[in-house]
Amino acid sequence: MADGVEQPDLDEWLARRDPAFLGRLRRVSDAIALAGFAARWYADPSPEARRLLFEYLDRPLNAYRHEGLVKRLFKLAEAAGDDAVMARFLAAFDRSIRRVQRYGQRGMQQKVETEGDAKRLAALWKAEGCSWTGYWRLGPSYMVTGTWREPRLVVPGGTTMPRGRMFPWTVVDPKTRRRQNVQVADWVSILSLNPDEYRDVTEVPDDVRTRLEQRFRLFSIATRHYLRRRAWRYFRRLGRSDPDRYVAAISEALALYRDDDVASGSALLDNWGLIHALFHNSRVLVARPRGWTLASGRSLAELEPSPIFEDLWRAVPRALFDLLALARCRPVRQWAARMLLREVASTRSVISVDEVLELLAHDELVVVEFAAEWLRGAADLASVSAERWLAVAATASPAAIEVLAEIMARQIDPENLSTETITRLAAGRPLPLARLGLTWLKARPAFSEDERRALLALLEAECEPLRPEILGWLLRTVAAGEGASPVDAMLEFLDSRHADARSVGLRWFRDDLRARDDVTLWQRLLESPYDDVRLALASELGARLDAAGRSDAHELKRALDPERVRLLWASVLLNVQRGGRAKPGVVRQVADRLGHRPDEAALLLPMLAVALRSVRAPERRAALTAVVRLVETRPEAEPIVRQWLPELQWT
Repeated sequence: MADGVEQPDLDEWLARRDPAFLGRLRRVSDAIALAGFAARWYADPSPEARRLLFEYLDRPLNAYRHEGLVKRLFKLAEAAGDDAVMARFLAAFDRSIRRVQRYGQRGMQQKVETEGDAKRLAALWKAEGCSWTGYWRLGPSYMVTGTWREPRLVVPGGTTMPRGRMFPWTVVDPKTRRRQNVQVADWVSILSLNPDEYRDVTEVPDDVRTRLEQRFRLFSIATRHYLRRRAWRYFRRLGRSDPDRYVAAISEALALYRDDDVASGSALLDNWGLIHALFHNSRVLVARPRGWTLASGRSLAELEPSPIFEDLWRAVPRALFDLLALARCRPVRQWAARMLLREVASTRSVISVDEVLELLAHDELVVVEFAAEWLRGAADLASVSAERWLAVAATASPAAIEVLAEIMARQIDPENLSTETITRLAAGRPLPLARLGLTWLKARPAFSEDERRALLALLEAECEPLRPEILGWLLRTVAAGEGASPVDAMLEFLDSRHADARSVGLRWFRDDLRARDDVTLWQRLLESPYDDVRLALASELGARLDAAGRSDAHELKRALDPERVRLLWASVLLNVQRGGRAKPGVVRQVADRLGHRPDEAALLLPMLAVALRSVRAPERRAALTAVVRLVETRPEAEPIVRQWLPELQWT
């Protein structure tokens, strides 16, 4: 069956370098035209034709009726010794088979002398997981039989792409109710389609093609097994006949495998050529005609690099290193890194420091282990500048942080770094690097005023375990500086987004007499967006009002912007989640202000009303006491109170 596309169109599409060439090619289902096109496509010397060939082979082998095209391309590449194309065939054929776990039965029988022995053996087998046991008399002896249910990896049947053969199909005419034979393609029955609907089709409909590609693969299962063995045989022979080409050729193939190709342990073992290349000599695996399996009692966790032609790999460590960067598949990268770890000394002459430093940004632990081992024994690290080390630290993966901090501590002279640069290091998130930066800062004997201002960036330190130590040292440093003004530095503490930094700043505020009486500092703190700072200010103001000498407190209040003070009181009283202990003190402050400034009743009495209507008893009592005291001391305020608090009953 053809899809209506004429054969010459294939050559025309390729000659035009049609951007949609591959999509249109995969829609062609004329097997004869496709087979004839293979030689012409392969012989095209242009780089674009080559690129399209590579891209075609990188896609799944599931284009309907493309068996002839694939087979002829494979034979042409094999005959030409085309390592690059054969590398793509190796990966493509490895992807064509994926086994699934099924359960099968394994039988066992054993002869014993007595019936008692038979019963004991049957009970033992049952305890070991035997699904069925039995025994019977066999002459003077007894025969015990058992059956075990065991998991097996098998290739599911029904995955072979239909070949488009036409055959008669009996259908019933819905009008005449007569039976008649129609010619339909074999995929009609396989996909459970209505044969009457597809009796006259001359090309595969798009919806049918999609279903075919999702469900089937080219070639029978037996042929796919053969093709992947034959593709690997090409590289095995190459390693024996032309060792100089083998490593480069198989490296190109290994770089083609993707993480999707090794999504599970069984999927990894289904890559026949990949496993041969990486673990051919491993005692953990056993090669069976239908695929690799684990040896008895072994697991994939025990796999170690044991490639075929291992001596060839050892002779070119640079190829292993390049594979780390090129590989798109995690097992290949891990294999290459473990191979390199065996020959670290021999790699130092062929790999540069900068290339190894780039590996510290890698997410895989074994890759970082190789980079760390390489750097620990390197002799020319003095050529790496401090700025380069810091740039590497900014992008290093979590697995590399510990070793990077260790190497930086040995290689960098902190005297060559500015205080601002070290501060950025100490303020970072990784604990080893933050601790290194803090150690360098502590070692400095003194700081200028500008340097102390730069140190305040530590208030945003991201390493939580180290932040208490950082804040304690920072407070001692900036507060004890000669001629240091506490206001600006203290504000930086109290404006930090970290609660522990604000807590340190509040303790400093309470202990520093200059700061406590600084009106400018109070004015700026009244606008703080943080509850803990506002509550602390309200408590401090209340404590000073309650102290024996109240003149300084009143002077401070008179100096402050009354609008900001009222905003502070309102924010505390309206906070429904915090400030329970501070609210009674704020109520007294509001009442005291109202007693001195009755003209502000319209602004202050609503605050007392909020406290008076609170669900918390201490706030209600404090508000009621404040109102009663206000009326007793200032009788002229009673009409205003009655106006704003009508719910109060006066006697």
